[in-house]
Amino acid sequence: MKKSEILRRLEERLARGEISEKTYVEIKARYETEPEEIAPSEPEDIGRAAEAFGTSLERTIREAIGPALRNIPEIERTIRESVEPALRNLDFSEFGRTVQANEGSVKIAGSGVVTGNPVRTREFKSAGSGRVVGDLEAVEAKVAGSCTFEGNVTVQEFKSAGSAKVNGSLRAHELHSSGSLSVGKGVDGHEIHIRGGLRVGEGIKAHEVHLAGGAKLGGALEATETRIELGGEVSIPIIKSREINVRRPSGFRRSCELVSDRIEGDEVYLECTTANFVRGREVSIGPHCRIGVVEARELRVHESSEVRERRAVGSTGPEEHAEHEEHAGHPGGGAPPAPPAPPAPPRV
Repeated sequence: MKKSEILRRLEERLARGEISEKTYVEIKARYETEPEEIAPSEPEDIGRAAEAFGTSLERTIREAIGPALRNIPEIERTIRESVEPALRNLDFSEFGRTVQANEGSVKIAGSGVVTGNPVRTREFKSAGSGRVVGDLEAVEAKVAGSCTFEGNVTVQEFKSAGSAKVNGSLRAHELHSSGSLSVGKGVDGHEIHIRGGLRVGEGIKAHEVHLAGGAKLGGALEATETRIELGGEVSIPIIKSREINVRRPSGFRRSCELVSDRIEGDEVYLECTTANFVRGREVSIGPHCRIGVVEARELRVHESSEVRERRAVGSTGPEEHAEHEEHAGHPGGGAPPAPPAPPAPPRV
């Protein structure tokens, strides 16, 4: 085979990218020192020449790329050290990659932010770490993990398991919270069930309020039926309800207490309560209470409790019944909050 033919094929391999320019130059330099003609007279000589050429080419390529292959772990480490700090500084929640939104549903899975003025949807779900910028209006809202609502929330049903924070007000026909719930303003609903911790900047108005755990309210609790299972410190300035039942769970050994300035109802039962004033038709002061003044038609006081002043009064008048109905949120199964307007796709 002619040297010119070998070099031509070598150039073709270079053009196809089969060998690098460096390899091409090295092989070309080697053959330029050879005689013009490489012409074995026998077919077997041609085969040996081709085999020798292939071996030489393979050795040259190996020598060229060998150092690069040996340095791959070092190159990988260098890239990782350069890229990982930048990745750690990125907050992928801002990109909304885990937010799914369609005409009737908004879902956050993992971490995400939803923006709207307001966010209107049939269903809102957040599993992980979510944030809603603006008011939320929905038929139902469900939180698992942690979610912050920077505006007001108006829904038919609100369920939270974990940590939920509403910077504005919360209005829900049914409210169920297990874990921690914080509301910057007030809470308005029909049925409210809280198990865990509750903080409300203003007050609560509802038909039923069932609280198990600790709580702190900045305003009055007004309801038709109020049940409190003390699981820690509960601070409510004013409680007004037809039925009030405050108990310390059996076997509970931690310190727990309800602290209130004024408690008013028809049927009142209290345990572990400190209050300045209690008024009702039938009032039972259970164990471990300290009460300033009690006004009641029928009064029972546990031997471990202290009542500084007792006043006998007539039965609760119809005026107070009407007042309770007015402030009890949605008494007697009244109409729930109206559903929100047709959803408008939020910005994610």
